[in-house]
Amino acid sequence: MKSISMRIIDFLRNLFVTQSMPWNVYKNKDSKKRVLICYIISPFYHKKRSIKHANVIESRIIAKEFYDLGYSVDVVDYRSTRKIDYSKYDVIFGFGHSFSNSFKIDIQIIRICYLTGSSPNFSNEKEAMRIHDIYLHSGKLLTPRREAYWPWMNVVINSDMVVLTGNDNTKTTYEGLNQNIKTVPVPVIPSKLKPDSILGSGFLWFGGAGAVHKGLDLVLDASSEIVDEFSIDICGPLENEKDFFKLYQSKLDKSNVIFHGMIDVESNEMQNLINKNSFIILPSCSEGMASSVTTCMQLGLIPIISKECGIDLGEHSILIEELTISGVTKAMKNALSLNEDELLRKKELSIKHVNKINTPAKYKEEISEAIRSIL
Repeated sequence: MKSISMRIIDFLRNLFVTQSMPWNVYKNKDSKKRVLICYIISPFYHKKRSIKHANVIESRIIAKEFYDLGYSVDVVDYRSTRKIDYSKYDVIFGFGHSFSNSFKIDIQIIRICYLTGSSPNFSNEKEAMRIHDIYLHSGKLLTPRREAYWPWMNVVINSDMVVLTGNDNTKTTYEGLNQNIKTVPVPVIPSKLKPDSILGSGFLWFGGAGAVHKGLDLVLDASSEIVDEFSIDICGPLENEKDFFKLYQSKLDKSNVIFHGMIDVESNEMQNLINKNSFIILPSCSEGMASSVTTCMQLGLIPIISKECGIDLGEHSILIEELTISGVTKAMKNALSLNEDELLRKKELSIKHVNKINTPAKYKEEISEAIRSIL
């Protein structure tokens, strides 16, 4: 249970974002054009703070791109519920409450919807199905953690353009809703850590909230089907998912399974996990483009992923063909069967894939092309 001080901090943080107003971060004196970006605002007042999430890189690149196109740039948090004068903007970019509220006003304005996940309809259905699978398997009904409900469909259909972080598989989840959808890669956070040539037989599950959504149950269940020697390290903010931990306690307590909770991706602990493990595994049922996976790929871990992770598959990866215990077991056994040369080759290809697709420079190129095509 959270302490009183932590609850006060959470209350103040929530109050700050919901009551935030548009804030000018770039003023272009040579032009009257103006854009409102509805995303996150912390990257613009915590400029010296170390980057922990790709959305910091994204938001700064987006703002600078509009400035370079001659716009004065205002930013507001996507959770803001304050009344905003949209009439003074030529373009609105983003998502969330502050973006969707602009559709309540009858004004001519260019709207670019920016989305970082699969269609909420697709995502909600897939998570519910995964929870149902566990219910059939164990008789226990767990709580969904990633359900998304906001007026997204109206926003997607009526925006002039949708910019989506992901790949073609992610794009198919919005099929028929908008004819002008552009996909962009998630930029990886450049790391000071180093890939390791040690070839361990370990699997790293590294994800956000939603243990079932991101397939941790499948990894734990599959581990019982494998007789080879291996380890599983689990990293993510899962402490509040008490029903999951209660159901899977016996498998989490095995000697070869270690739960770390949230960790700093630039820490010595993260470097130790990179040295120990050869694989990053994520049997997720829905993502935009899983940044937790690309973060580990740049450090030489081999991705064992579902197509729903939004990362293009190839020689660098191992596909989880179906989101079942047998599907994950097959992929893990495939990984453990690789010889030293095959492991080294896949580790090298994993790094090359990220350096080609997921650099901040590549993201800047792709987002610039998308924005310029509509303006």
